[in-house]
Amino acid sequence: MRRYNLRREENDQWQVVDGQTMLPAELDGMPIKGMVWQEACDMVDLMNSLDLINHAAKRYEKHGNATR
Repeated sequence: MRRYNLRREENDQWQVVDGQTMLPAELDGMPIKGMVWQEACDMVDLMNSLDLINHAAKRYEKHGNATR
């Protein structure tokens, strides 16, 4: 399941929403909003990819610590 998705704002702009909090997603403390549709789609893909990498890193870290 994908963590991040799009939400339409006023004036035909879009924001990335964190599915866990239902709030605008943030990148380096900045909300990801006020974008045109294509830019927002790219950001959703990027944020979901980063989330998958983060989960994989945690799994490998847990596995690595268990074998030490």
